[in-house]
Amino acid sequence: LTLHMFIMLRALCVGLLCSVAYGAVIKGGIEVPTYTEPCRRNSPDFNVCIKKALQGIVPKLAKGGIPELELDSIDPLKVPEMIMSYDAEHIGGRVTLLNTITRGISKLKVLEVRSKTDDPNFFLMDIDFFIPKMLTTGLYRMQGHIGDIPVLGEDTYNITMAGVTGTWRLVGAPVVQDGQTFMRINRFEVKPEVEALKVHANNLFKGNKELSTVTLAFVNRFWRVLYEEMLPYTEETFDKVVRNLLNKIFLKIPYDQLFPLA
Repeated sequence: LTLHMFIMLRALCVGLLCSVAYGAVIKGGIEVPTYTEPCRRNSPDFNVCIKKALQGIVPKLAKGGIPELELDSIDPLKVPEMIMSYDAEHIGGRVTLLNTITRGISKLKVLEVRSKTDDPNFFLMDIDFFIPKMLTTGLYRMQGHIGDIPVLGEDTYNITMAGVTGTWRLVGAPVVQDGQTFMRINRFEVKPEVEALKVHANNLFKGNKELSTVTLAFVNRFWRVLYEEMLPYTEETFDKVVRNLLNKIFLKIPYDQLFPLA
């Protein structure tokens, strides 16, 4: 889930800029493609404008991505490799996911946007989202433990998630570079909630089908406990990685051009 949230957020962050950075040219001379009129940050309809811009960019990202910014389609979302390490009470070890394909992100709904942009020294934006269902398939390689059971295996896997909700929170402050004001994102927060989740993996124990069946039954029964244990590890990574990503974007377009005044 955390992998999908990160990549989806990356796509939407770039998509947001493509939606609202009207006529912007980022450092390096690349013009940002635009799809809507700019959202004026001192307008009473600013939040509605951002919500509309984000929701409007989802089909475009799903259909073919944004070639100008080397952004691929998000549905299906393809990831060649992802490596994760955990050391929680009930789950730990190292997991490598290969050739992952996720479907369903194009059904994302932007529920609400809340922001604070009236203070020139502070920036806050909350974006509530909902995804009805996501299906992920791919290959896995795992060495670790689930509960007291050591796990060592590699083969195909699939994960089905339903009712994914959450809020992306962006907190920032202005910085001046070369006489222009940019908005630096200092903190990023997200804690996705999942209504239902089901996992299947082949060959968890090098062909021991009975042990695999028992372990998968345990995971699918207590997935919520395992998920909550993994969140602290993923939240820290999310904050660092996504902040760096956001600032690569936010620090390329002046604040008054990104979110101009009316």
